[in-house]
Amino acid sequence: LVESFGESYSVLDGLARGDMMERLLKHYEAHGERKELRVDGQKVSEQVRIELMDKLTDWKSRHQKNTRPSISAQSYMILRSPLEFEQKNSNNAKSAAKKLNKYLDLWNLAKEALMEVDADFANNFSALAVTYGFQGSPHIDKQNTAPFYGMSLGSFPEGQGGVCVEVDAFTICHVNTKDRLGKVDGRYPHWVAPYDASTERYSLIYYSTWQDYEHPQQAYYGGEINSNKPP
Repeated sequence: LVESFGESYSVLDGLARGDMMERLLKHYEAHGERKELRVDGQKVSEQVRIELMDKLTDWKSRHQKNTRPSISAQSYMILRSPLEFEQKNSNNAKSAAKKLNKYLDLWNLAKEALMEVDADFANNFSALAVTYGFQGSPHIDKQNTAPFYGMSLGSFPEGQGGVCVEVDAFTICHVNTKDRLGKVDGRYPHWVAPYDASTERYSLIYYSTWQDYEHPQQAYYGGEINSNKPP
């Protein structure tokens, strides 16, 4: 509000959170549509995608709950990396190992997909979020220590259901992750772009929470393929 819309700290200090949000929305309404950039992630090989869809369909039939209620999704699950829990002997570590073993084929295929794009990240990420029916849910991943990779699979239309990230107050980037791995810094506000609700969308999010901290530098990675500017 101060940096982008010229508001005064002295005025904002006395406002409740809801009042500040209402003020922010009014500014955006007056400003008009934000500029949208579009970027393609890197395509994953067809054979790996086919095998992943088979494992994801099986996972959905066995895991029908959302373990992250702050996110709008029909199913949400986190698999922890052995690099994280094998160094511990807690009950949480034992539970994480048991869950990984249950879905080890899915984990290995997901890692194989990422190896095609970024082998170093594939060998070092902390955890894998597996989702079905993830919608909207703008948020910031405060615990992340680096950018993440995301891929989405399913019957939803091309050009929909990507990862949107706020580049600045007046610009967003829609990263196309359908059958692709896109790299985004989740420490910037981000969400899932709208998609046909009658279709299916699965996603895999590879992220880091305990590796060396990388200072945020940019909201998205990859070359810009087009931009839509408001008239």
